[in-house]
Amino acid sequence: MQATLSQTTSGPTADAGFSSETPLVLADGSLAELRGLTRPELLQLQWDQEREFARRILAAAPGSAARAEATRWAYDTVTRIFAAASGSSGKALVMGLDPRYERVVLRLLARQRDRGLPVRFLEIGYAAGVLLERIGREGFPAVGIEVSEAMWQEACRRMGPAAARSLHRGEFLRYEFSPSQRPFSLVYWNDVLEHIPPDEALAYVRRAYDLLVPGGALVTISPNWHIRPSDVTCAFRAPRTEAAGVHLKEYTLREVTQLLKAAGFDRVAAPWIVTPRRIVLWGSGMAGLKRLVEPALEWMPFCLARLLCRGFGLSMTIATK
Repeated sequence: MQATLSQTTSGPTADAGFSSETPLVLADGSLAELRGLTRPELLQLQWDQEREFARRILAAAPGSAARAEATRWAYDTVTRIFAAASGSSGKALVMGLDPRYERVVLRLLARQRDRGLPVRFLEIGYAAGVLLERIGREGFPAVGIEVSEAMWQEACRRMGPAAARSLHRGEFLRYEFSPSQRPFSLVYWNDVLEHIPPDEALAYVRRAYDLLVPGGALVTISPNWHIRPSDVTCAFRAPRTEAAGVHLKEYTLREVTQLLKAAGFDRVAAPWIVTPRRIVLWGSGMAGLKRLVEPALEWMPFCLARLLCRGFGLSMTIATK
């Protein structure tokens, strides 16, 4: 990899955004130029950085300033590499957002409105703010919280000064939303749970629970462990290898359900079925049966297990308070 390196003593700044024109601050404090790197070189750089940042995050004490700094730094750095590798520099970085998820969120918010709930939407980890923008256009009050300063800056740039008031940055566990914005009727996180250190995961889910009105819901989308690894590890290691990048823990449906129940949620449903065009919600989505038979996926060929996991929505839950 032909990256030009120099030394710096500080972490990344928000001024970098997703631009490839400014140097990237690596985990060891050195600077790397992204311009001119090929996609394989960028992928290798991402792999190297994710493993080092994962090590630093897990080594730091829960709730410590060191862990908070390592987390912010990790996502400022890794998202810039990802944006460059995917050709997203200067564009909205969509990450794991799928139009089917957007339709599910809108459907749930409409149902809550029809039931008379005070509808307010919170997205944890909004990246470039694409979903928040779409939800806002439909007339639903929507705010988000993001740990990465680079992603916060990118979302503010995209959405403009007026929308910036709904874009919060900071640590979700410690951030105090204004009384006019909470409590929420729907909390949503997509590709976030797996990035949280396992020793803080329950605290995160409990915080989401506490921010919800009675009858509100938490939508969790997180890659199922049975189709591991789902981070950059999959480009370097075989299927059914444990993730070694910033997916600090990938969960089974059973494990996500146990976490949600431990946080206090009464009911945990899954999609009934997922097609290429839509996510079908019906009752509990046979979530109990899916948890029961889920271990059988390990005995199946990986391609079949992945197809079934996705088709039966084993990576998505809707938990009701």
